Amino acid sequence: MRLQFLGGADEVGRSAFLLDTNTEKILLDYGLKVEKTPPEFPKLVTEKLDGILWSHGHLDHVGATPILFKKGQNCPVFGMDATSNFARILLKDSLKIASFEGYSLGYNIGHAKKTLKNFRPVRFRKDFNIGKTKVTPYDAGHITGSIMYRLESKKSVLYTGDFKIEDTRLMKGADLKIDHVDTLITESTYSNREHPDREKEEIKFVDFIKGTLDNGGVALVACFAISRTQELLLVLDEYELDYPIYIDGMAWEATKIINSYPELQREYNMVKRVLQRTNAQHVGHPVKRKKLIKEPCIIISGSGMLSGGPIAFYLKKLHNRDECSLSLTGFQVPGTPGAHLLETGRFVNHEMDVKLKMSYEKFNFSSHASRSEIFKLIKNVNPEKIFCVHGDKTNEFADELKREHGFDAVAPVNGRSYEI
Repeated sequence: MRLQFLGGADEVGRSAFLLDTNTEKILLDYGLKVEKTPPEFPKLVTEKLDGILWSHGHLDHVGATPILFKKGQNCPVFGMDATSNFARILLKDSLKIASFEGYSLGYNIGHAKKTLKNFRPVRFRKDFNIGKTKVTPYDAGHITGSIMYRLESKKSVLYTGDFKIEDTRLMKGADLKIDHVDTLITESTYSNREHPDREKEEIKFVDFIKGTLDNGGVALVACFAISRTQELLLVLDEYELDYPIYIDGMAWEATKIINSYPELQREYNMVKRVLQRTNAQHVGHPVKRKKLIKEPCIIISGSGMLSGGPIAFYLKKLHNRDECSLSLTGFQVPGTPGAHLLETGRFVNHEMDVKLKMSYEKFNFSSHASRSEIFKLIKNVNPEKIFCVHGDKTNEFADELKREHGFDAVAPVNGRSYEI
């Protein structure tokens, strides 16, 4: 068997790994590097594929798939049903952004529709076959519908995608009742560090928001649409902040999708109950934005790294008001406007370059495995070989696994193939 790394090996973004069992060719994700403009694609697959496995519905794992169908692939695409719905809104939005910013993604809406037409929903722990290869999906605990795949052919392989073992407010942690595997392909995003205590981070976040509201300001929350928005709604509900909450941009549609899968939430149907309790409102129309910022309120909006979406409108209107605030609630990739703001205190995009008078702070609500969680998974499946991917410290992590723990660990390079 051979494993080829087409993207996402020694980087975060454009995850794409091709497993050749000698009888089947199975692609594990095929995503974009979205923080680049235009986005970067993985290496093109030229072989005829027998199947594509989507780990979850984030663009860095699914966003490049339509280019394969443009190039003539016609294989099934597997994943949880929720993932296809997330992909539908994200692919459409990607094409809209590309048109607005004047670049081409190399595919059109027809190719995206063909991709989704070939989608085949799977269920956790229910085996299916791609040719002679048995595939078992396990709950990855990352976002709604995220999967770790165990593939059994001549050898067994576990591909984690993005995963998290500890429960969050929205998600149950990853399912670790997995048999031993020969080869592990693991994300390494936080392989060199732990996350802060979740409860303490929630309290810091709520205190920051409450201080803004009590001061008569607007609390702007920059958020990823899928799962992070809903996670923070649950946090705000827990601490009972009695102020209007508004959700702007794609996050509202993502919330509706998550609502339609109550069984995939940590507590059955909890997001719907929280929406009712908080009376969170959809902004819906740009005219409404100008009205709601006149009174203290909480606005949850994308994008999470300030690189697009309605958040730019709010920053344009609020950046000079020192009673207002901005919460950054996710990792800020180097080179994005969010990262630039944290480095310089300035918000810069194609329209403006302004210094923020409003207060701003970054909070860690990561849905990725921390260092100790990655080690817990490794100990659990006890693989003979480990490929460390999806991180910016993969070499150091592989060296540590080899030197201190005795594993045959590799930090693969994009474009390379490895025997397993």
